[in-house]
Amino acid sequence: MAEMGEFHGFFAEFYDILHAGLGDIEAYIRYASDAAASSILELGSGTGRILIPLAAAGFNVTGVDKSDDMIARCLEKLDREPPSTREKTRVIKRDVVDLDLGERYDLVIAPCNLLSCLTGRGEALSLLRTARRHLKDGGVFILDCSIPDIRLMVNSHGVTRTFEFAHPVTGTTIIDTFTPHYDFVNQLETDHIVLEERDGDRVLRRAETTDTLAFYFPREVRLMLDTAGLRVFREQGSVIEAVPLDEYAGEMVFFAMKA
Repeated sequence: MAEMGEFHGFFAEFYDILHAGLGDIEAYIRYASDAAASSILELGSGTGRILIPLAAAGFNVTGVDKSDDMIARCLEKLDREPPSTREKTRVIKRDVVDLDLGERYDLVIAPCNLLSCLTGRGEALSLLRTARRHLKDGGVFILDCSIPDIRLMVNSHGVTRTFEFAHPVTGTTIIDTFTPHYDFVNQLETDHIVLEERDGDRVLRRAETTDTLAFYFPREVRLMLDTAGLRVFREQGSVIEAVPLDEYAGEMVFFAMKA
């Protein structure tokens, strides 16, 4: 059984399968159009799931990620794109914490729970300062992250669940076995994950990891944005539609500019 991180190897390939059909790609294309963005920086660009469609829609996009396997997946996908899309993309291997490319952008995005991947003390605030550092005057920063569902977390603590997905290319079955544990004092979630790819009863691949994520609440994210020198001018409870950020929301989405 291969041991690896959640963004490496088989897990990097599974990332696109897991996140298919969320609707956030179309939303970010719409937000880029609304911002009239001639230049976009995606922090935590991963497999290019959002970056490549943005480029295909005509935007110039720079993506930054630190995972070799996620970047390799992105470049592999880019190779299948037409030159008009490839020419509008740049992918850089770097840690987004304390990043300084010496460039400024019309739109900076940190999508799909990137904030939760930062578990070290001060890393989340450093990410927000990175975003501000790369904004042009008048530029827009968009951050989206899930809101912790405390009832669900309490009820699922230590409970193993299994999900099945069809591989979109091979038609094989991907089985995702997932066991979360929550540390409510330190706001950390530790997930034990086993992935298997099966063709009938035959196991083709198997990989296992234990990874830790942080979880944040809207009040503290607002405070971090303010501390980082970012002024929130719009917030909503879903990345795909402008619903209120209230007790019924599953996500928190913040639109901010330099204060």
